[in-house]
Amino acid sequence: MYECKHNWREIIKNIDPVLEEHVTSFASYALANDSEIPRKYKELMLMVSSASIRYGSSTRIHGCAAMQNGATKKEVIEALALASLTSGFTAFIDGIEALGDQITVDE
Repeated sequence: MYECKHNWREIIKNIDPVLEEHVTSFASYALANDSEIPRKYKELMLMVSSASIRYGSSTRIHGCAAMQNGATKKEVIEALALASLTSGFTAFIDGIEALGDQITVDE
């Protein structure tokens, strides 16, 4: 399993609960708000952005959320491949590593 070492939201919440509330509120608004962009695509965009900056746990969270909202394994792989065009091939590899147990091919 690909995990974070520290829960950054919990750290912020313990130090500055008001800031954590604002961060959570903004993230929820941007992600859950009905808009022109369906949730699946929002999650794929966040997954690709996370892969591009090599933030594995976020890549995993948003990749899994994209699949829970209808993205196929092929769409996840294609999105990660596109990320590698601008951020280098290792973004593709890191993204697959973060989501490896979610997108493995059944044998």
